[in-house]
Amino acid sequence: MAKKFDTKTEGLDAYVYMAKVFADSPWLHYGLWEPGERVVVPNVRQAQERYVEKLIGLFPPAPLAVLDVGGGTGEMAALLQSRGYEVDMLTPSSVQVEEARKKLAAERVHHCRFEEFSGEKKFDVVLFSESFQYVPLGDSLPRLEALLNEGGIVVIADCFRNDNFRKGELVPGGGHIFSEFVRGVEVNGLEIVGDVDVTEGVAPTMQIDQQFYRGFLAPVVKQISEGLARSRPIVHWFLARGFNIFTSKDTRNRLQERFKADYRSPENFKRVNTYRFLTLRAR
Repeated sequence: MAKKFDTKTEGLDAYVYMAKVFADSPWLHYGLWEPGERVVVPNVRQAQERYVEKLIGLFPPAPLAVLDVGGGTGEMAALLQSRGYEVDMLTPSSVQVEEARKKLAAERVHHCRFEEFSGEKKFDVVLFSESFQYVPLGDSLPRLEALLNEGGIVVIADCFRNDNFRKGELVPGGGHIFSEFVRGVEVNGLEIVGDVDVTEGVAPTMQIDQQFYRGFLAPVVKQISEGLARSRPIVHWFLARGFNIFTSKDTRNRLQERFKADYRSPENFKRVNTYRFLTLRAR
């Protein structure tokens, strides 16, 4: 049987390359922007590093054992290690594992999903940096207490849907419904001991997203299509016909909306999302 195409993992793999090429950045997360700061690609890395410093500020002082869940290319784990923390990380992506093992000892990089992670080791900090939304609440919250040393904490930096979100609506952002997350915390032996709302600071990142789709991807696709129509009209016709046959009308409409990127605005992001830096502890 063919392996199922994982759009979440594959999308993150594509972002690894895009961030390197366009923003000269190793980070995979949103930036944290200051009021009035110019939101352009050259400033992305600075905004992302501001995010990183704010996030690490939630950690107790090193040395501590840290599990970085969904650690991407290992950049955060390597930084934490350089500051005296003992770090294990995991990622389901073979592309990201390869990158991470250039920075960390191979035995510290676990190629698996959080749901598949096993072992008797416990940690002082379990970190989810924009990875918590990819794990079902029923798989994440019940496991956390068992992973923590006495007095240990869970640090989550991620996007959640607020109560304005309606299922099926074409909007930016993502994540679990925040109110459902809060209820899940309460029934799984945990409590929220720190909650910082940074929605206003991360929302401008959507302007970068719009710039990429409107200013680069959409014009390139249009130019290729028009060039093919002129030089190879029969090939163009067959490709267009095949695309219409093998994709639904809804999919085609969503692609058109994504290329226009009107809905991927900071204002729309703030309307349906809440971005939080959270600290959890076992009760």
